[in-house]
Amino acid sequence: MKINNWSKIFNNPCFFYNRNSKKIKFLDNKYLINSYKLTSIVYPNLKYKDFLNLIRFQMNTLKIKKNSSLLDFGSGNGNFLYFFINKHDLKNNISLELSRPLISFQKKIIKSTRFYLTSNKSTKFLNKLKIKSVDYSMSNSVFQYFESENYAKNVIEFLINKTRKTILIFDIKNYKKRKNFLEQVRKRQKLSKIQFAEKYRFTPVRFYKKDFFVQFLNKLKKKYYFEYKFKNMPKETTDYKFGYCLIINKK
Repeated sequence: MKINNWSKIFNNPCFFYNRNSKKIKFLDNKYLINSYKLTSIVYPNLKYKDFLNLIRFQMNTLKIKKNSSLLDFGSGNGNFLYFFINKHDLKNNISLELSRPLISFQKKIIKSTRFYLTSNKSTKFLNKLKIKSVDYSMSNSVFQYFESENYAKNVIEFLINKTRKTILIFDIKNYKKRKNFLEQVRKRQKLSKIQFAEKYRFTPVRFYKKDFFVQFLNKLKKKYYFEYKFKNMPKETTDYKFGYCLIINKK
């Protein structure tokens, strides 16, 4: 039986997300540039002009309005949450993150937000959250770290239940392109097949068929009122060919 140690990795202070985020020097009132610095840690080859297109993609999808509220599930170092809060003066936001070091980091740079520690194995923590509802929700490049499809289902229903308007699940790894994605990552890291298999032996990446979401969401539609659609990843994103987005709009 494989053991998923993503939680242990993300909570290691030496993990590059944690370590590099703390090195950033923020510019006063330059939230766009600050957000780019944070995002470039997640996508190290991302150019500034491509970052602007990526942000535009998210803005056009969510259509966030001023003084509304936003929930970010798996918020990382807060790169996107930080941007939207500052741009739209958002209030009563929610940050849900697996990494304690990243939550501590976010608390220093993000305002008007409540912070909660998550798990990638059990969703029991969801029942303890004192969250009534938010206007918008997003989850960026997170579903690949979930331990099971059942966990993913619980997260999706939680987001639908707690969100009044739009949900954006960004960068879902496509099961049909699993082999090509893993091979590209292996070559990028310059590892042999044996080295690559050993490195990710206990930290597997989860891939999803679109039918998985279709079947589950169609069942949920009997309980909640919403519409959903899939969208291609913006080309500015690293490995955009191997993932897709899910957009859910509440009626």
